Amino acid sequence: MNSADLLRNLRNHVITEAFHGEPPDDFNDDYDLIECGIMDSLLMMNLITHLTSLYSVEFGVNDLVPTNFHSITALAQFIEGKS
Repeated sequence: MNSADLLRNLRNHVITEAFHGEPPDDFNDDYDLIECGIMDSLLMMNLITHLTSLYSVEFGVNDLVPTNFHSITALAQFIEGKS
């Protein structure tokens, strides 16, 4: 798995699903999705489904913690750690 491709895929998915294609001006890979109120249970489940289908990543109960979902960077690091 290429890190740049993973980041690009995550970024595009979050921009499409959470921001309906129009992210805020200050959006970047470290943008705190939890603090800004974007990451809710629906987006989390959407991301889990997306990541599971693309990367065959399995999520356990202990993986569903804010640390893994607070930013694009955190999600990428989590996925890379599971591979």
